[in-house]
Amino acid sequence: MASPLRFLKIHVGRAPKLHVELSGLPRTALPHDLRRLCGKSKVENVTNAAIDYKRFRPSGNGLLSFPNAEQAAAAQKALDNAVVGGKRVRAHRVSSIPQIPRARGTKGILEAAERGVVTGNGPSGGITGSGRNVVLYGLPGKMLPWQLAERLRDFKLAGTEYGREVIVKLDASGRLTSSSRFLVRLSTVSEAYRLVRRLHMQPWRPDLFGDRYSTRAFVVW
Repeated sequence: MASPLRFLKIHVGRAPKLHVELSGLPRTALPHDLRRLCGKSKVENVTNAAIDYKRFRPSGNGLLSFPNAEQAAAAQKALDNAVVGGKRVRAHRVSSIPQIPRARGTKGILEAAERGVVTGNGPSGGITGSGRNVVLYGLPGKMLPWQLAERLRDFKLAGTEYGREVIVKLDASGRLTSSSRFLVRLSTVSEAYRLVRRLHMQPWRPDLFGDRYSTRAFVVW
């Protein structure tokens, strides 16, 4: 009699491979770059394109999804050794990819943050709102979400329909750190990029901290 583990391996092995993982991408690659590559390579019927992240930083991998295994196989063959941004990428098929939890919308992400389960790993960093999320690095360690909200009042933040902006302090384990990271969701993609242009590589409150804190800001796709 076959063991349950052996049966599981056989069952997983037969799962249809509907996705293509691209590795070796430039860290600046965006989902529309993946779709542009598919158009250039005559790859059709892409149902989803996403950038993979690790702690909200691009991992160098991208993920494409297709309606059936035959189309995924054709895409893998067409895209393997393709060039993106001057870099040659590899493509291979996978049967499954991490799914973004349904409760990662405006309200859900706030609840998830309170439980400490917003990790920034996986496609689109494991959250919805692709292109509207900005991660800020290098802020004072003691800063709280409401204090950051005060400094960002000139920007259109998402979440006002719930009476609370989507501003999440990442790695908020309660231990004191010299600097902190925050996830901020804006109302539109253009507003997210406006925030990045305003804050990236700029000193944070030089009137209070001098040059101690330098902010880095990145849009998460």
